[in-house]
Amino acid sequence: MTVLRPKPRIAWALGGGGVRGFAHLGVLKVLQEEGIPVDALAGTSMGAVMAALFAAETDLKYLAALATRIAWEDFVDLRFPRYGLVEGKRLIPLIRLLTKRKRLEELAIPVRIVATDLLTGEEVVFTQGPLDLAIRASISIPGVFTPVPYGERLLVDGGLVAGVPVKAAAAMGMDLVFAVYVPGKLVSEPPRSVFDILYRSSEIMMHQLDGIQLQQADFILAPEVGDVGTLQFSRVEECIKKGEAAARKALPALHRIIAEYQTDWGKAAGDRI
Repeated sequence: MTVLRPKPRIAWALGGGGVRGFAHLGVLKVLQEEGIPVDALAGTSMGAVMAALFAAETDLKYLAALATRIAWEDFVDLRFPRYGLVEGKRLIPLIRLLTKRKRLEELAIPVRIVATDLLTGEEVVFTQGPLDLAIRASISIPGVFTPVPYGERLLVDGGLVAGVPVKAAAAMGMDLVFAVYVPGKLVSEPPRSVFDILYRSSEIMMHQLDGIQLQQADFILAPEVGDVGTLQFSRVEECIKKGEAAARKALPALHRIIAEYQTDWGKAAGDRI
């Protein structure tokens, strides 16, 4: 006797990638429309932003429209401080507005946000507390954003330890872990600014680390956004569309994995009856 189990509980790990991370928005839109389970989310950097917005139940169509129209340069408060070029204070009101001032533990589904302790090199996983603090820490690329003080810690971009936070997603106790990977292609062209140098340096390091985490994923979805620069905000709409296209292309594989999980569990359950 075969007994089909309900759909598996799926945790999604959303990777960092600056502007390329807007592809997550397109992916999540398709998952929502097609009824693919999103039972938990772990995010790094821009992946953390998108995970929080989704779990705060912000309308995805509204977000997509807003993302393509907003003047992102207005949120970059350039300065010449000791620890970074961008203070990031202008981003806080926007994050609070879009997440409805919710705390991590108040979100509709569990979310984990990953940052790095600059003093110890340890991974810091936020499970509760103010969303704006967790997100601001997770996006703090060293040398670009100033680090975020947090107790005795000094937090920077989670991509230094987990560009795609599969490990954090796996620790959430779901049945399957799927990853969305949006790395940039390493190019031989000379950098155009100090921002470009800093972002490229981070990306080189993350390329080396990502493979370790991705090995633990049950499925990897990789939108074709590698040629988009980390700060190319003029290509936000393109990234969203490519995320949507990649998710639609992956639907047969996603449905197959879900069906196989249900069948395998059902056979084992039937054997026990």
